[in-house]
Amino acid sequence: MYIMSDQQFDDYLKANSQLSERTIKAYNNQFQKFDGMKKNVITQSQSNIISYIDELDAKENTKLAVLNVAISMRKHYNKDVNKMLNRKLQLADDYQIKKNAVKEEKKTELPTSKELIAWENRQYIDGNWAGFIIVHLMRVLSLRNKDLDLKIIPATRSQRKGQAGDKNNYLILRKNNAQLVRNDYKTFKMYGKKKNILQSRKLNKAIRELIAERDLILGKDEIRLLSTIGGKKMNEESIAKKIRSYTFKGLSETDYNKVFVSEVAEVKDMKKLEKISNNRGTSLEVLLKEYHIDVEV
Repeated sequence: MYIMSDQQFDDYLKANSQLSERTIKAYNNQFQKFDGMKKNVITQSQSNIISYIDELDAKENTKLAVLNVAISMRKHYNKDVNKMLNRKLQLADDYQIKKNAVKEEKKTELPTSKELIAWENRQYIDGNWAGFIIVHLMRVLSLRNKDLDLKIIPATRSQRKGQAGDKNNYLILRKNNAQLVRNDYKTFKMYGKKKNILQSRKLNKAIRELIAERDLILGKDEIRLLSTIGGKKMNEESIAKKIRSYTFKGLSETDYNKVFVSEVAEVKDMKKLEKISNNRGTSLEVLLKEYHIDVEV
């Protein structure tokens, strides 16, 4: 019997060199889920593979991802996939039904933009400088968690110029405003470096107060908006948890974006939607499909 081995999976990946590093990592994770059938997705019948995936203790979107890997590999090795493609359509439909149901629940669960802005103002009044900076940037620039992994630097040319291939994000403190420079965010490869000027006296004061609160010197010490107790860079999971510790009722950055996108979409303000799309690095189609809680897709 022909057994699908790790080596053959590696050969499949090498033959598909166009796959991104992120996609390869995801494919590897999904492929490991076939351990229960000895990773044999080539000679097993389509029905057996479908039954195996259906019995996985996983959500529909995870089952879809696992099934996609199996389909891709079988196509590569010239094996039949017709039944698996049909099951893929069924799973996609089930996933969308549940997703729309979650959207309906979110309508009553999520706060209004006024509540989020009131929370933001309260952080400023209470002197919670890191909290204010985070929720303010999330609101005005529709940022993801990764975007907030940034260094605070002065507006000196030597520091803001950066090195070629720089993968850091920067919050540059100027005399009358601030600038956010993003070199590391989810869709960087598609949209490139992003620069945004932030005209806010409150933001500038909050940045200065945060630096003073930490007893650091701008331009001399490394200052991270989000960092460990020792001031070091945090991993992505820790950043996500830290951000939620500052947001209204522990909401995620995705929920924040849903609130503002949905309210703007309700009044059909295309200019504002395009601004959110550009700031976030997301197409209008994806923005409305993923973040507008009233949209049926």
